[in-house]
Amino acid sequence: MIKNYTKIIKVDAVNILKKARLRSTKQRVSLISNIFKYGNRHLSAESLHREILNSGEKVSLATVYNTLHQLTNLNLLRQVKVNASQNYFDTNTAAHHHFFDESNNSLIDISKDVIKIQGIPKPPDNKKVSEIEVIISIQNK
Repeated sequence: MIKNYTKIIKVDAVNILKKARLRSTKQRVSLISNIFKYGNRHLSAESLHREILNSGEKVSLATVYNTLHQLTNLNLLRQVKVNASQNYFDTNTAAHHHFFDESNNSLIDISKDVIKIQGIPKPPDNKKVSEIEVIISIQNK
């Protein structure tokens, strides 16, 4: 059963690469399969790189970054910038907000309907608000 599931994920990864018009390399298939096989989750490039290396695959950190950014450009991932040094990629591309848990550097989804946004300033001329995302930092009591 698990072998068939893994095969389906690899086929999906190949299809994603074809639709993106990206070359289907072993590293890209492995990365994409690994990103999406656990459902909705938040990844940093470094954590994904460690996962791949721990699975026995060899891939450079640059390839991980490039693949994550390519998937983000295709709207298959959403980039979440917590601060200047912490950047995550979210497999849930629907509009939502996040808690950022400072104790373990993890993100927790918050439904977009839970937070009510008011008093948004008017953007400069010839600009429009494209998205609002709230990130609430939390820590242990």
